[in-house]
Amino acid sequence: MDTSNWTSIQGEWNKYKGQIKEKWGKLTDDDLMRIGGSRDQLIGTLQQRYGMAKDRVEEQVDEFADHASGWIHQAKSKVADYAEQGKEYFQEHSVSEMVSDLNSLIKRYPVQSTLVGLGLGYLVGRILSPSRS
Repeated sequence: MDTSNWTSIQGEWNKYKGQIKEKWGKLTDDDLMRIGGSRDQLIGTLQQRYGMAKDRVEEQVDEFADHASGWIHQAKSKVADYAEQGKEYFQEHSVSEMVSDLNSLIKRYPVQSTLVGLGLGYLVGRILSPSRS
């Protein structure tokens, strides 16, 4: 087993819990909380819930981890592609062209644009406001 695959899952456990529960439907939310990203805990819990041999459970968990690694790689690749496209856009267009494109997007998607604006405003406000400790 490639431990780096499981390390990625463990580090992003909350993101993978839904997929794990979808694959192994007998796992409860309490099980997932207790497992907390531990491969050994997951294997033990799956053995209890499904009554399977440890080597078979390990095989399934490793297959899941391999697939998850592929998802991570695909997501990283897409982000890199979009970043490159954004970089090219900024290099190839003037500010007035970008403003015109932005106006077109706002007119085409007014609700989505408003929600994005509200979200960005909230984030900027949280970043710039003094801490309330």
